[in-house]
Amino acid sequence: MIENGDHVLAGVSGGADSVCLLRVLCDLRARMGFSLSAVHVEHGIRGEESLSDAAFVRELCQTLEVPLLSFSVDAPGRAGERHQSLEEAARDLRYECFYEACRQLGANRLAVAHHGDDCAETLLFHLSRGTGIRGLCGIVPVRKLEQVEATLIRPLLCLTRADIEQMLQDFGQDYRTDSTNLDESLSRNRIRSQVLPQLRQINPAAVSHMVRTAGYMEEVCAYLDAAAWEAGAHLIRYVPEAGHPQEIRIRRSGFTELPGVLQKNLLQRLLGELAGSRKDITATHVEQVQALFAAQVGKHSDLPYQMQAEAGYEEVFLKRRNRKENDKELPTQELDTSGGIQQFNGMEITAKLFPFDGNFQQIPEKTYTKWFDYDKIKDTVQIRTRRPGDRIQVRSGGGHKKLKDYLIDSKIPQSQRDSLVLLADGKEIIWVVGMRISEAYKITQETKRILSVCVNGGEEKNE
Repeated sequence: MIENGDHVLAGVSGGADSVCLLRVLCDLRARMGFSLSAVHVEHGIRGEESLSDAAFVRELCQTLEVPLLSFSVDAPGRAGERHQSLEEAARDLRYECFYEACRQLGANRLAVAHHGDDCAETLLFHLSRGTGIRGLCGIVPVRKLEQVEATLIRPLLCLTRADIEQMLQDFGQDYRTDSTNLDESLSRNRIRSQVLPQLRQINPAAVSHMVRTAGYMEEVCAYLDAAAWEAGAHLIRYVPEAGHPQEIRIRRSGFTELPGVLQKNLLQRLLGELAGSRKDITATHVEQVQALFAAQVGKHSDLPYQMQAEAGYEEVFLKRRNRKENDKELPTQELDTSGGIQQFNGMEITAKLFPFDGNFQQIPEKTYTKWFDYDKIKDTVQIRTRRPGDRIQVRSGGGHKKLKDYLIDSKIPQSQRDSLVLLADGKEIIWVVGMRISEAYKITQETKRILSVCVNGGEEKNE
């Protein structure tokens, strides 16, 4: 991970893991002959608590004589701009700052504080969501970075969280606690606080065993990457040949003769190349494309990153879909519940709140006027068009359906799906305007407040 003469940049949040990383690197720098700097990112999320963390890191680095570069960012703002979760936006901003710090300081090693429990959490998270072999690799200890001329290293990956806490106790070193790590509405936090303790009761070494397995799977993936490319590279054409491709063509005959595991590996690689990232490309997407090699001509599958796969006569095409100018995704708007008029995609939308008196007979049965139970809404209501992962509750008992599947079942032409106006509560669709509303937000005897939404611009009719 580190050689004599390296410049190591440590990401330090102030939490136990990163503080332990900094202390370990401080103890090693003289013996191993490397220079050490630190970077801290304040995400603009937790107010005074976050600013206090930044002050703690600054004082710690001064005491340890470690140069520190600090950044302040607006994670909530980024999340809104890019339609990301707050957690995802914060992570993206954090690593952007890390890369910039590497450039400014000339660091060729970026050290982060992931440990064995993090690797096990990642492994379990991928398993629970559904994953291919690559998702079983967990967190790798060393990775070359494409964004900057540096290598990402994780020196604490061989330790558990308990090991880290014991080392900090031995150092006599305090640290900060991020209150968001206690929020069990986040999947990873639930795995950390509920699942891993149960697995340790089965075997105290459960985490170390999972980390070892992840290492084995990384070796398997590296072998399969090489084997798949050697077996299938001659079947692939890039269009255009130079630069980032807009289309990749794979010959059907020949590809179908490859072992299934090599087919999947090759497709995952190609989808990642076309998209510019493998993030959000799941085993399900790979299997959808794989099925097209046995499908009739014209069969296609929509994929993340505005990609589409289509079966041709002799080839399967992986394409980036270029939206026409008038088909661009419309900016998301927050629903105004004060009774004002909002414009969206040629429609006028008016929404207001009022108490419900229990009179079900007054509920409007119109296509473009709907009432909803406002207290069932978890987030801010958004007016927007569809996104990957959207879903709608179609049964009163709680059955959900992917929005894409609902639109297919409703025989909505593909060319019209991206322009449909939606009311959304995160990934939950409240109303496909002009069509059905979600069962999850319907009014019941327990309803206290009603959200009334009226849309002008559609062809109104009684239902």
